Amino acid sequence: MKINKPFIIFFTLISVILIFFVWFSQSQNKSVNKVEQNEGESKIEDLYRIEKIEVIPDSTYGILMSDAGVSYATSTAILEASKDVYDLVSIRVGRTLDLYYDRQSNDLVKLVYQIDSEDELIVSRNQVINESDNQILQYSNTQINWVAERVPIPYDIQIKISDGVVATSLYQAALDNNTDVRAIIELADAYQWTIDFAMDPRVGDSFKFIYEERYRDGEYVMPGRILASSYVNSGTDYRIYYFEEDSETQGYYDPEGNSVQKELLKAPIQYKYISSGFTTGLRCLEAYNLCTNHRAIDYAAPLDTPIRAVGDGTVVYAGWSSVGYGNLTSIRHNDTYTTNYAHQSKIVVKYGQKVKQGDIIGYVGSTGLSTGHHLHYEVVKYGTKINPLTLDLPPGKPIKEENRVRFFEELQKYQEVLK
Repeated sequence: MKINKPFIIFFTLISVILIFFVWFSQSQNKSVNKVEQNEGESKIEDLYRIEKIEVIPDSTYGILMSDAGVSYATSTAILEASKDVYDLVSIRVGRTLDLYYDRQSNDLVKLVYQIDSEDELIVSRNQVINESDNQILQYSNTQINWVAERVPIPYDIQIKISDGVVATSLYQAALDNNTDVRAIIELADAYQWTIDFAMDPRVGDSFKFIYEERYRDGEYVMPGRILASSYVNSGTDYRIYYFEEDSETQGYYDPEGNSVQKELLKAPIQYKYISSGFTTGLRCLEAYNLCTNHRAIDYAAPLDTPIRAVGDGTVVYAGWSSVGYGNLTSIRHNDTYTTNYAHQSKIVVKYGQKVKQGDIIGYVGSTGLSTGHHLHYEVVKYGTKINPLTLDLPPGKPIKEENRVRFFEELQKYQEVLK
């Protein structure tokens, strides 16, 4: 069949016009939607006038609220509403009380206070609508109620990688790699059941870890969790992975899915060096004209360095010892292990008290038969004192069977990076 050439040209021209019209209409609709969305977002941003009240030395919540022009009745109502969530009497110097005022009525409608690095306190005046609907807020003027809640801080997260080789210390190696020192502390905490970073690291050890950096309002705030790490110590590769089984159970696990959190920590304090090791032979103290064995580890540390409980347990002794220990705390962890902490400057636990692993139980001192500030630390197993440095505890609790597939899938994401 012979096709008419002018008809083809006409048909092509009409098609191009139609395509352009459809494209233009869609572009206009997208632009309108974008403008409407931006208007909705700005409505929320413009809803409040925010005053940031800095917590300064020698100030109190009541004084700061009064100086900000908040009535005594309102500040008291906010204090009462929040006391079961967070006691505003305990506000810390350097933080702020953020006061949100409604731009239309100029009424105070919300207080926000950062509790710690993870959570903030929000105390809101009773609202009639939902902010997420981008509607204008309304407040009850007849009966004013305040509601308090503790909520996670909404950080923006970026993933970072740090690696290096130890020449003097892990701390220095990471600094040489421009890594935030707080990330190094988080790394040491993640390995606290596996590696004693004051004693175990060797020159030539290597490390590589993946971690979060937290941002807020476009500004870097602090490092977050360590997500995965490899630390090669004397040729042995120690790997750990962060994993959340559920909202109640999360922590660090080895490549087989066993929790690295063991029954006892590697060390009870951050120390300078070991001033005296474990021995069953005689060790003489000339200052006291006394010779005895030393079935313990002495950790040299500055006065008042915090001492941590190495495991969950019950305090079975807390007080002055008449046999040379000075201020002594003993914790029974189970039928197998008890730990002793001697020569403390101050004890902050009591007999019968339950403690959790990592709780501060006292501070380094030089009480009793001591020649300098240090912690005398003993581990007792079935009634016999053993060397804490050679204590080999079994792996921690494994991941539940129903979560193992998900764990190994997440682990796979980090394997290539850590090679």
